[in-house]
Amino acid sequence: MNEVSAEEFLALNKMLPEQRFDYALAQMIEKQYLWGLYGKDGWVMLKADDDSCIPIWPHHEFATAWVKNDFPDCQPKQIEFSEWFNTWLPGMKNNNTLILVFPLGDDEEGIMLEAEEMLTCIEEDLAEHKPEE
Repeated sequence: MNEVSAEEFLALNKMLPEQRFDYALAQMIEKQYLWGLYGKDGWVMLKADDDSCIPIWPHHEFATAWVKNDFPDCQPKQIEFSEWFNTWLPGMKNNNTLILVFPLGDDEEGIMLEAEEMLTCIEEDLAEHKPEE
């Protein structure tokens, strides 16, 4: 399952976190899915200071590339966008769970934000791209 070419993969790896965030948001909306990591204990959650966060990616290849020695039993798993928007984000907002968008590795982390901020970004993006009536 190759969603991106080797050239695209390298180009995306060179983007700044803010650029990757915008790209990931557009891809999620366009493709209607995103990727997380899932293992025997459920979805991978990371600890950042006293906060919990869930890493997400726009493409299977980046989720696969991110799997490290810390998560040997985890696999990328697709999340439907409507489920993400209508179920996950409201639940994460209630649980104060943060989202780490499109991390690449230890040196180049992604954008971390609250579920409420993610909902707002998605709503704004959807409004911008809504067809004229």
